[in-house]
Amino acid sequence: MTEERKGFEILGLSYAPNSNVHVERVILAGIENYWFTPANITSNEVVVYLHGGAFTMGSIKSHKAMVSHIANAMGRKILFVEYSLAPEKSFPAALHEATAVIQALLQATPALQFGIMGDSCGGNLALSTALNLKNRNLPLPRYQVLISPWLNLENNYPSYVQNEKLDPILTKAMLDGAMSLYAGTHDLKNPLLSPVQGSLTGLSPTLTMVGAKEILRDDSIYLHEALEQAGATSILKILDDVTHVWPLTDIESRDSKEALRIIVDFLNTVSVELVHN
Repeated sequence: MTEERKGFEILGLSYAPNSNVHVERVILAGIENYWFTPANITSNEVVVYLHGGAFTMGSIKSHKAMVSHIANAMGRKILFVEYSLAPEKSFPAALHEATAVIQALLQATPALQFGIMGDSCGGNLALSTALNLKNRNLPLPRYQVLISPWLNLENNYPSYVQNEKLDPILTKAMLDGAMSLYAGTHDLKNPLLSPVQGSLTGLSPTLTMVGAKEILRDDSIYLHEALEQAGATSILKILDDVTHVWPLTDIESRDSKEALRIIVDFLNTVSVELVHN
């Protein structure tokens, strides 16, 4: 796993971090985190970011550049959580750590407004953390932003077959292996493992972005349908020509710029809705 992690971290060298964003290490709830503070802060909201890497890889090294550009576009401080990885620490360690970090933020600033964001397995953790907060009657994020999320660890949606030869990055075998390391013997229908299968009633607005050719495409489609059935606000954007978590490898591409624009438009819409409500 060491070599795989080193290989994944090389993705973080695909382009330079945004020079307008300051990054600072901080310990919260005994967990390592990183503040991304843009020079052009336009909102006092904080965004908690949970990185991808199939629950077994990923770190500040792999995601620093991308998250810095996201923070700059959003005009918000981002708290990047360096959660524990499987197999050293499997489910529910990462979920508990993400929840503990948010609780620490709220203890320090009880009126804090926050959102939660994640890519790939981090999208899973973002949504499962929101469900965990709801289950514990704790304050919920104002919104969720998910990029290419992996939301059903049973790995059995039609897009796994339909996009098997179209997805250049992920395979079912790859995700099955990561799932076993993370979930162990836990029931994969557990909503804190497969949040798309949970009760989504009462969740805040959710933006989900995914590529049409990803094997994880249907995770986003099924989530969108489930959120709408639960009466929650859901915006789903399916992009035609992107690969899994496309902003990670090229933040200057047309589709990455489009993703940043979609996120900013979503945040503006959520802010307007909250004002009117």
